[in-house]
Amino acid sequence: MTHTLVHPVGTVSPESLKHRPIRAARARRAGVKALSAVLRYDGIVIISGVVAVGIHAIVNNEGPLANLTAPGAVVAALTLIGALYVIDAFAAELIDRINPDRWDGDTAYALTEELDHIRADIDFGAEPDEIHHSLHTSGLLTATGALSRRLGVAFAERGEEDQAQRLYAAVLHLRKAEEAFGYGQVGDEWADDAREDLK
Repeated sequence: MTHTLVHPVGTVSPESLKHRPIRAARARRAGVKALSAVLRYDGIVIISGVVAVGIHAIVNNEGPLANLTAPGAVVAALTLIGALYVIDAFAAELIDRINPDRWDGDTAYALTEELDHIRADIDFGAEPDEIHHSLHTSGLLTATGALSRRLGVAFAERGEEDQAQRLYAAVLHLRKAEEAFGYGQVGDEWADDAREDLK
């Protein structure tokens, strides 16, 4: 069974998740990876174990499955299925609680909603110069480009070069948009963790 983290836009990050040290975040991410592996492979492990015990019972005529009756087999199967769902539910709940990145998606969705509100304000007569100035001084394109580039580096480090190249191409377009929008010289105030070919 797979697990997809979904949190509604507008939720408030609890204080317990703020200002955590990087070391703690790394340990919690390692825990999330381990629990995600449990969600992916626990069914396979249980089925493999049952098959191994079954083969042992058939070959040696001993073990917990050797004298299993039909009703007993049904009860055992339902018990294993129930155990699988309990394990998955527990692991998914624990992932939600310890995942240090659970709120990142909420932030992106909330930002998109706010931009939609600004666009609607223009339709209702907002002053374009003020909105342009706000977007100009906020560094929105700069921050988006820096984030996209860092994502590209992260994908490249994982060996996903195709996805990384798509993000690098997006970064170059954002740089041109930044210049056209009036932020200044291309590349100003971008993060220092870029690959050499993007500096």
